[in-house]
Amino acid sequence: MLAGIECDILADGSMDLSDDCLAALDIVVASVHSALTQDEGEMTRRVIKAIEHPSVDIIGHLTARMLLRREGSKIQVERVIDAAKANGVALEINSQPHRLDLCDSHARLARDRGVKLVIDSDAHYIDALDYPRWGILTARRAWVTKADVLNTLPVKEFRKRLRRNR
Repeated sequence: MLAGIECDILADGSMDLSDDCLAALDIVVASVHSALTQDEGEMTRRVIKAIEHPSVDIIGHLTARMLLRREGSKIQVERVIDAAKANGVALEINSQPHRLDLCDSHARLARDRGVKLVIDSDAHYIDALDYPRWGILTARRAWVTKADVLNTLPVKEFRKRLRRNR
């Protein structure tokens, strides 16, 4: 069992929890949940600042899109992927059917550039635990293999590969 959190990336790129709190956890997923209409440059800088935070292991649902509800935020995906690679931060394929974010083309680009991925349910209720199948299908469309996905590893190896434990 790991102690972790999905931490909000605030509008200025800072985390919504203290550094001490984040450092005490086993895993931190950082995600944007507000100020979604920032311009492309601001959003890109915001997410890269979060990637550079030493306690962030994974960036969640990169564009914050909600299929059939709202478009994703404008962001320079290639710059974010390069920053993730440089900092050893993984990117999430969120399996919620209304998210599927990273999309297949962004997952493929991340994989091609050597960025590790995680696939998760983002479950907020029991029935959502079935959602990873949708993320797996997204990964397959992106030609992502088991070797590209951190959470296919045994837990000890998974923990070693998290940015905080390198």
